[in-house]
Amino acid sequence: MRLIKLSLATIIAAGALANLASAASLEEAIKNVEVTGYARYRFDSQNAKLGSFKDTDNTHRFTSDIDFKATLDDRFFGVIGFRYDSLDYSGQRSDAETRVGVDDRGEDSFGQTFNVRQFYLGYTAGNTTLTAGRQVLGTFFTDDMVGTGIKVLNSDIGGLTLVGMAFDNLQEDGDIGARYVFLGSNSDEHVYDRNLYGVAAIGSYDPISFQLWYSALDSVAQLYAADVTLGASLGDVDLSLQAQAAGSSMWANSARVVVYDFTQVPAKYEMADLNLDDATFLAAKLGAKGFGFDGSVGYININTKDNGYSLISFEDQGGFITAGEDLLDYTFIDGDSSAYFVTAGYTFANKVRVGADYVGMRVVYNEIKNIDPSSTVDAYEAVARVDYKYSKKLNFKAWYSYINGDNETSDNQHLRFEARYNF
Repeated sequence: MRLIKLSLATIIAAGALANLASAASLEEAIKNVEVTGYARYRFDSQNAKLGSFKDTDNTHRFTSDIDFKATLDDRFFGVIGFRYDSLDYSGQRSDAETRVGVDDRGEDSFGQTFNVRQFYLGYTAGNTTLTAGRQVLGTFFTDDMVGTGIKVLNSDIGGLTLVGMAFDNLQEDGDIGARYVFLGSNSDEHVYDRNLYGVAAIGSYDPISFQLWYSALDSVAQLYAADVTLGASLGDVDLSLQAQAAGSSMWANSARVVVYDFTQVPAKYEMADLNLDDATFLAAKLGAKGFGFDGSVGYININTKDNGYSLISFEDQGGFITAGEDLLDYTFIDGDSSAYFVTAGYTFANKVRVGADYVGMRVVYNEIKNIDPSSTVDAYEAVARVDYKYSKKLNFKAWYSYINGDNETSDNQHLRFEARYNF
């Protein structure tokens, strides 16, 4: 065995030496590699209240996504992306230890992690591109969620892109509002454990742009959305009108959820049964921009069928019309709601923008069987913002959000400072 090992080692060494003279230089090896991504620091301070329960959290978060795209030949390319994410509770030594990779479940917003976020191979033929592997889904119903699968984009028709995709092994993302919903009687089966399929048509024909999306979350729900935007200019003022219609058709008809009672110390919880049903989403937004000023007004309406629970967006706000920061959530629909919003801002010297949002909402919450009766709640959110564009790649922002709700709903104060550098 020793002779065999030596022989193999000799062969490998000889091969390496033989190819050394013809090996590409480092500069040549990386000249076809495109690097994209960002590095971001956030400080968040939140003060939440639910009845007599109060909670204050101050956190530091360091996040960086770096993607390397290498051209392999005229048609093939490969992408590998890394993420570092550190969420530390300020002033709490036990939760501020750097433990990169320890008990890392691959979740977003989990402790300190360093992992391979994307790893896929791409193939381009004419106006068609196919990517296969672990990648960002890029659907209308998700934000930055990743999964393992195949995505195809075709732009043979001028101004129109057709999309098809199929994904499994979806990321357990902290922005999935329904992530704690258990399907059926299996307490280990979540909505993100199912496969996701989708098709889309995305078009732009000045002055109209549109998106049509359909996604199927296997055995959970069908999601669909239509988005149309009309743009126009009146002198130096740009106007836009955006309208959206979306909905969900639930395949599953029941689920269970953990309900916490924070009024008790320590907090107690129990499992509650939920009826799942279809939901519809309608929204419109009118915007204007000119002479340094920008503003918008909008209206949002969400209805559930037969007082059932549902979802409109799967992860975060997706591509849906939204405003404010913390009040609106489309990932777990637990009642009929209507909201209106107003935003306004002014930009100084193309560098500093000062703005504000106001969102008013009324929700008729569904009854949770044997736990909570139905209730009507009025709430509003006011947000003050400052954004500083230091350079094309380096940006700073700060905002303060205040939410006030009646009928024992959650009051919340949230301050955020963010510095971000884009590669």
